[in-house]
Amino acid sequence: MVFLVASVACAICGAPDSAPSRFQPIDFEYWIVPDPPLLVRRCAVCGSEFVVPRPSIPQLISFYPLHYHAYNEDHGSVAGKLVGVRGRARRKQYRALLPGRSPIRLFDVGAGDCRQFDDLNSEGGFEFGGVEVKPEMVQAARARGYEVVEGTLEAMEMSGQNERWDIVTMYQVVEHVLAPQMMMDKAFAMLRAGGVVLGQLPCIDSLDHAVFGRHWAGYHFPRHLQMFTKGSLRVILERAGFVDIEVRSALHLQAALSLQNVIVDNFGGREKMRFGKTPYYALLLLVMAPFCLLEALLGRGGMMNFMARKPEPAR
Repeated sequence: MVFLVASVACAICGAPDSAPSRFQPIDFEYWIVPDPPLLVRRCAVCGSEFVVPRPSIPQLISFYPLHYHAYNEDHGSVAGKLVGVRGRARRKQYRALLPGRSPIRLFDVGAGDCRQFDDLNSEGGFEFGGVEVKPEMVQAARARGYEVVEGTLEAMEMSGQNERWDIVTMYQVVEHVLAPQMMMDKAFAMLRAGGVVLGQLPCIDSLDHAVFGRHWAGYHFPRHLQMFTKGSLRVILERAGFVDIEVRSALHLQAALSLQNVIVDNFGGREKMRFGKTPYYALLLLVMAPFCLLEALLGRGGMMNFMARKPEPAR
């Protein structure tokens, strides 16, 4: 069945020129089929891709089953070690960004059940807040003792939030939201002068996407509502008012999931998947590590890190 959609404005840069993407992915991890169907379109101006029509909030929440990988604490031996290394590196990075400041007030967008805060605060010196769309995860976060708002940052009441935070983090979340520019604008308002927004998300102008096409893990269909280029990510940061913007390729093993998508699509095995991963996923991480290192060194990684600062007031 073919669905015709008139050209619509880009969900990222707002340009009116878009066309169907070369690829129409499906959900290779949780096998969710959106109703009504969602189509992927490509912006002729910024090169990003985005889904249309935009889902409602209830529909968006339904895309995240309770066995979604981000809600899983059992990462396995290989991935678990990598998660631990990542947590320690982030704690060190945050302290280096704001030397001498204690506590560092950090707000996480898409906070889940906030288990990442436990790792960050293992040595103290932080205060945390966050927003999370999945009600069950909000309950779990509050049970851990964290201040978490249920909903989206775009719709969140801002009373008491403006200029409260030192850092706003957005790891694997900008691609998930309905209004990325509004989200970035609110993050800017929440930060104190000199505060930092930073995060990570898939990059569509990457070797990973070029090689794997519709199986590219960065589509993560239907949960990823837009797929950014480095340039389009910089656009929304600049429009929000941020300065000292850095957008660069990240060393990340996302291509292992792209390869898993190819295998599952062509050879089956979905019935053995757990939290969106096959039993041999650890092996795929090892197999794809050289490719991921190469694309990162070439500046065309399937993931990108970003960081930007809210300017100090003019003197």
